[in-house]
Amino acid sequence: MKKAGMIAGLAAVVAAAVGAYVYLGRTGPTVTTTIGQILAQNGFTEFRPPSQHALPGTLVLVTGSQPIALGVICRPEQSLGLDAATIPASPSISTDLASALDRTLAIDASMLEKLKAGGKLSEVEDIRIQLTNVRLLELSDDAVLDGVGARSPACREALELRLASGGAVTMIKAALMADVTYVATTRSEAGGEVSADLQDTLATSLNSRVIGIGSGRVELAGEALIWGIRDDQVLARLGTSRPASATESGERSLLPAGAAVETIEIDDAAGQIGPLPPILPRGSERPRSNG
Repeated sequence: MKKAGMIAGLAAVVAAAVGAYVYLGRTGPTVTTTIGQILAQNGFTEFRPPSQHALPGTLVLVTGSQPIALGVICRPEQSLGLDAATIPASPSISTDLASALDRTLAIDASMLEKLKAGGKLSEVEDIRIQLTNVRLLELSDDAVLDGVGARSPACREALELRLASGGAVTMIKAALMADVTYVATTRSEAGGEVSADLQDTLATSLNSRVIGIGSGRVELAGEALIWGIRDDQVLARLGTSRPASATESGERSLLPAGAAVETIEIDDAAGQIGPLPPILPRGSERPRSNG
């Protein structure tokens, strides 16, 4: 797939992504805004489900557009010499965004059905979530310029190869991060046990851990999960042989606000980078993501 086609495909998914998987609390019978809409209004691309592998400074290759899939080229430690402890948090996020996220949320039926599709979660009827410790991690342009000198040789080579092949490459510039508590309700009768298998599957699917069980319910918690990102493909080119201003679309952001990333290609819980698609000649058809 040509890079221009990839960008067009990403834009096409925005409308569908606005029907995001989390509904905000309701007032009476009226369904209010989704978290995807809130993120879109604030210029974020949603992560669905939230991820721990999309910190600012991460260089990524877009490997699929429907749904969006990303492959990690370099983590921030490799690309800019930064880690979670040294990436700055913005002193404040917008009051409107903080207020919109400060309530109980419920997972949309379509996302719940996707979770249940494998069969192990067929007993789950509803999942409610509450976000806490919401913060915005963001890199300024000058912080990226300062960090380019710390880029590892392997990261430099991988980035040059992806750009030379016409890959859709961008850098994550900002990430909306929060802790979360999930409460999953099952069909079990009052006093019924929730199976250990169901608990484990929920925890894996939601990037969380079980912290309590009750009559037909499971409570889970996740820390430092990334719910939305902003990207900058100009910053991705800094320190390379490619002019930072020469992007095919003319836009700094490659990932549309309101779209959703459903796959980020990493191997396992240890955070090792998984295999990326092979480098192809410019204009060649890119393999479709199976994520």
